[in-house]
Amino acid sequence: MAKQHKGYALECVIFDLDGTLLDTMTQWNSLGIEYLKSRGVVPDASLLDKVGTMSLRESAIYFKEEYGLDLSLDEILSEMRGILTTLYRETARVKPGAIETLAFLKSRGVKLGLATATSSELARAGLARVGALQFFDCVLSCRDPEINASKGHSKIFDVALARLGAARANAVVVEDALYAIQTAKQAGYCVVAIEDESERTRRTQIQSLADAYARDHSELLSYFKRRLSVAR
Repeated sequence: MAKQHKGYALECVIFDLDGTLLDTMTQWNSLGIEYLKSRGVVPDASLLDKVGTMSLRESAIYFKEEYGLDLSLDEILSEMRGILTTLYRETARVKPGAIETLAFLKSRGVKLGLATATSSELARAGLARVGALQFFDCVLSCRDPEINASKGHSKIFDVALARLGAARANAVVVEDALYAIQTAKQAGYCVVAIEDESERTRRTQIQSLADAYARDHSELLSYFKRRLSVAR
């Protein structure tokens, strides 16, 4: 599961949300397809590859320009946000074992941050729905004014690190998406990848990049237990 880590103290963990703590990536990936179908549009077979790393606004712009939707950008965004609001407030499911992972880390005095491409409002709603919001010392979104950058840039991880008051050498980033893992690694973070169905085709690349790879939260929890034992 893990490469040999450096054994530094563990001060904080910065978690992704979708596909890492919440089992929502399937819905995210199908959002564009379902939205276009609801508008009577047959999406291109390669849609997921094209919009996979886009923000909601970028996706809406793409839909309007590529498929000629007879709606304003604000109308498209409003309708898509309505679908997402229902997801996070009413149907989002926590990944099995995620609560146990968070509770263990908090019990050991590790500070926890959330770094997500989802809006802070929806992220908090989703975390509150599954009983996980209480564990976090900070919740950050790529859309927050102080971030305003995708996970193609390390800014959200860097701001989270500063908020948590930890040293980079003593921080761990937990992610499921290849592009975000690449960003965090290039910025010098220790990265633990957790498997999600949406990224299985990129598993080999992810495993080659990450400092550790967990198939589920049971393995992730085991990693943190070993890490904290070594760091004592």
